Amino acid sequence: MSKLGFGQNNKQYGLMKLVFALSLATLVGIALFARFLGTSSSSISFTNQSIADNNVASDNHTNQDHQKEGSEDKNGNVEGRVLSATFADLPAPELEWEQMPSAPVPRLDGYSVQIKNLLYVFVGYRNLDHVHSHVDVYNFSDNTWCDKFDTPKDMANSHLGVATDGRYVYIVSGQYGAQCRTAITNSFSLDTETRKWHRLPPLPAPRYAPATQLWRGRLHVMGGSKENRHTPGVDHWSIAVKNGKALEEWRTEIPIPRHIGPVSWSMIGFLSLGVKRVISWLNLGRLFSSVLEGKRLCNVSGSLWRRLYAR
Repeated sequence: MSKLGFGQNNKQYGLMKLVFALSLATLVGIALFARFLGTSSSSISFTNQSIADNNVASDNHTNQDHQKEGSEDKNGNVEGRVLSATFADLPAPELEWEQMPSAPVPRLDGYSVQIKNLLYVFVGYRNLDHVHSHVDVYNFSDNTWCDKFDTPKDMANSHLGVATDGRYVYIVSGQYGAQCRTAITNSFSLDTETRKWHRLPPLPAPRYAPATQLWRGRLHVMGGSKENRHTPGVDHWSIAVKNGKALEEWRTEIPIPRHIGPVSWSMIGFLSLGVKRVISWLNLGRLFSSVLEGKRLCNVSGSLWRRLYAR
């Protein structure tokens, strides 16, 4: 009997030891978890405080930049240049804008060229139902709109292709009429000294806003939108011109790459590259070129157009 009682006591003692060990382990675990929570809370508080301090410092820095760039007058208007702190560290020249006399009429999708001290502003929309059929002239010497004269009755009113040689302005194709009317092929030249218009041979096909450029006595016309307005044209034509007059009919040249967009802003222009000349086109992250030697486009790498850059 005594041995049986001794065994039962040992079991009870072992159970008590197990309960005590589990309780101690639980308390230690709770203590560690509480300490972890305290440390995390302190870290988050510190981080939030750091962010708040940084925001305050940034705001102060921005306010200081604004105070440096501009100052308020008695009415609260800021005088001088106010520049966002985002761009405050970018070096740039100080360019001051000057208010010019307002244009005689509002314009959309017109075109302008500067020849010497005169700015010629052609046609364009007044609103969707009304288009202009005249040219306004601005004189930079005395800051006045000094002249106005009509365009030919059958010349396009918007989406023109325009180029100039410093005296004659060449106007090719474009949209005739208001709203979203069709493009026409009629082309003209303007003698800016005599203010006389001359008719050029019509473009082989109508185009909206074709890229137009003069190069070594030839007027090049490329791209633009086709008659349905949304299909890009890849045609390229040229014609020899002199003193505002055509010396021949339009000639078909090498088409532009199909990756190039439809409108005139696709063409950067004629650039100088060493001793050669390059027509460059930039659109959709791609840059193309074709080398000009003499009168015809040719290539330097075995292809008609060579991709220079692709993003």
